[in-house]
Amino acid sequence: MKGSLGSKITSGLAWIVVIGSFVLSYQMSKNPTPASEPQELELPSIFHLFGGAHPKEFLEHYRDPFLGISLEEWIPTIMCILVGFVLISFSLWATRRMEKIPRGSQAFAEILVEGLYNFLGEMLGPYTRRYFGFLGTLFLYILLMNLMGLIPLLHSPTNRINVTLSMALPVFVFYNFEGIRIRGLKYFKHFIDPLFMAPLMLPIHLIGELVRPISLSVRLFGNLTGEDLTIALLVIMTPFLFGFIPVPVHLIMVFMALLFSTIQATIFTLLSTIYLSEAIGAQGDDHH
Repeated sequence: MKGSLGSKITSGLAWIVVIGSFVLSYQMSKNPTPASEPQELELPSIFHLFGGAHPKEFLEHYRDPFLGISLEEWIPTIMCILVGFVLISFSLWATRRMEKIPRGSQAFAEILVEGLYNFLGEMLGPYTRRYFGFLGTLFLYILLMNLMGLIPLLHSPTNRINVTLSMALPVFVFYNFEGIRIRGLKYFKHFIDPLFMAPLMLPIHLIGELVRPISLSVRLFGNLTGEDLTIALLVIMTPFLFGFIPVPVHLIMVFMALLFSTIQATIFTLLSTIYLSEAIGAQGDDHH
């Protein structure tokens, strides 16, 4: 087979999306939601298939005996774990036989890592090597979670505010901790700068600092929710030829979502990198 590993993966995902979308559209046309029940603008996950004609009741019935959380509420967490498993598996697979002249999965991984390293290096300078593992993993993790919703029977965990907030809060704690660790008490100087306006600037800076994790999480949550709702609405409105051949009108939005999902992962990582760079003074330091 000709072509790079990246093109093969892209082609395979595209076929999965197309074929799976046909199946979902046809299945939803055979089992429409009764007029007496509200229509939910969310495509079914693989767990909904086990519920038959009443998937919501099925998922709500099974609850965690310790926390009392239903299977429906566990779905985003399961999807997050699945993304982590995919990342770890690919990393182990790509590095199983390291060669001086990379090819296949190793070449794809090296191109990806080098591109991310150069991108982050423009903002972190000599600190790039120290923080690349955290920020690079953050980008790939968010990107895969965003794209997961485009695969039939899977959901994007990032369309849940608790998931996006659970990533924004560690970023907030991490860059503040690193700022204090590297700069000591000087880190707090920017909260009262200029000194003669400290009574005014201190509350403004504190509010701006506390809003950062909220803005990070809400931005990602809002954009991914909008994408998923639009795709779900278009799937529900899919017309049929001869009563059984679906016309995939939503595929245009699917391809646009590929771009938007990448952009949102980039923005989240970019802002996290900027916050970290400001906290540690990366642009003003030349030492390692």
